[in-house]
Amino acid sequence: MVGLADCNNFFVSCERSVNPSLEGKAVVVLSNNDGCVVARSNESKRLGIRMGQPAFEIRSLVDSGRVIALSGNHLLYRDISLRIHDLFRRYVPSTVDYSVDEAFLDVNGIPVSQLPVIGEAIHRACLNEMHIPVTIGFAPTKTLAKVITELSKKRGHPVGIFPSSDDALPVLKLMPVGDLWGIGRRIAKQLYQCGVYTMADFAARDVMWVRRKFGVNGERSWRELHGESCITLGHVDRRLQDTISETRTFPEDIGDYDYLRARIVIYASDCARKLRAMRGLCGGIGVFLRGNPFKSDRSLIKPTAHIHLPEPTSITSRITATAVNLLDTIFIPSMEYKRAGVWLSDIVADVPSTPSLFEPPREKNEAMKRLMSTIDNINGSVGHNLELAARLVEVRRGHNDGYSSSFQAPKK
Repeated sequence: MVGLADCNNFFVSCERSVNPSLEGKAVVVLSNNDGCVVARSNESKRLGIRMGQPAFEIRSLVDSGRVIALSGNHLLYRDISLRIHDLFRRYVPSTVDYSVDEAFLDVNGIPVSQLPVIGEAIHRACLNEMHIPVTIGFAPTKTLAKVITELSKKRGHPVGIFPSSDDALPVLKLMPVGDLWGIGRRIAKQLYQCGVYTMADFAARDVMWVRRKFGVNGERSWRELHGESCITLGHVDRRLQDTISETRTFPEDIGDYDYLRARIVIYASDCARKLRAMRGLCGGIGVFLRGNPFKSDRSLIKPTAHIHLPEPTSITSRITATAVNLLDTIFIPSMEYKRAGVWLSDIVADVPSTPSLFEPPREKNEAMKRLMSTIDNINGSVGHNLELAARLVEVRRGHNDGYSSSFQAPKK
């Protein structure tokens, strides 16, 4: 058996966890630059608001007060996600963090009769401690766990279980094949043309027909519906990523160096925080700027700078200082930019190693690591109250690029 814990309407639930007055109201969270809807409360869904719907199409609902539209606060969502995933690990031997709001639960060796008890305990803990509603589904395979979790969400049940693949058959007859995990729009259209409309129709087809038509991935989905676990997600749970990046598109073209510098510092420090969370060190840092492709030919210039560090690091001040230096090499004062980003590369595990002759003494490095760990612990428990001074730049423009900062420089 395998479990799937899925947070309900995650971005909206995060907003409600810090602002309880949003409970029971139609709420949507908008993408970067407030372009389209990326999360909806159940109340918003009942009003007919679609996922990905452009924000201007719901402007009348927002202006009339029927819907509350919020700009995305991605730092908040990431922090809550990390805590939620840690909470999941209290109740099961191990987890695979599949996405920001989903985790597969390893329940091998646990009696099936105890799984609903564990699911209820996880649901209560998430609700009581984090104020985040979570639905948990258990089944013999990951695909069936996805099915029972989605079904339980729609029915308003906190926990669902398929003890065997046979128990899933009545439900599969009601589920569109396009909703099957791993079946995209293109494959769904091909299945419709073959008379396959439901998940049960797909499961009823011969396995060789499925493999011939849709390859090994289609066969895996078919076998998972029949109770044979064959989808592995080891790459998702890999502790060290190859790269870490933070990029944002601005709501308007920006030529202000101070603003761009503040954004680069924010992106670099956020990358550094994620790097330390996975206990890694980066050996390379890159920065890029992009113009508006719809404005002029000069926007075709895509300045990018990258540097290999003499010694891998996870220290925020070093990463941000390097990123700002790279920005200085590519910033063109006469240009305006629509997008910017930072990426960390050459990531290795933070383990004892031979130090470089050109780096600060090992004692200073260890002291800085302890300082970074202390700052991360404080920010993780009480919010992002400790930040680099370089972030405290008073932004004269009143727009949001996905980072909600409560910091402003004191007025002179």
